[in-house]
Amino acid sequence: MTEQEKNELLEELEQRFEKKYKGCMTKEDVATVLKEPREKWFKDENGHGSNSLMSEAFGSSIIAWQVWETIRKLTCVVCGKQYVRHLKEEDNADEVAEKICQCIYDLGKEKEAEESRKE
Repeated sequence: MTEQEKNELLEELEQRFEKKYKGCMTKEDVATVLKEPREKWFKDENGHGSNSLMSEAFGSSIIAWQVWETIRKLTCVVCGKQYVRHLKEEDNADEVAEKICQCIYDLGKEKEAEESRKE
């Protein structure tokens, strides 16, 4: 078998695989999507969520992570994407998430201040 025949065979196999597996889910890197706002608002200096800005604002790391799940979904909606993994294609996704995080944080702190005034 000549080198050219090998290359032609490889090319044909690649085309078959592409055609056969087109549309199949592949593992995608979603850890880097929205990484900056997630780390800023939902991680503490040790890389955990227990003492993060959002945990502080809402008094619970569990609620803070629920907030993060909601912010991820809202960012998708604002950017017109169905899934977080599709936000990789959006240049301003981090900026959108940052604005939503700031707004939610401010609201959480306002509520905390109102509750402390009532006491």
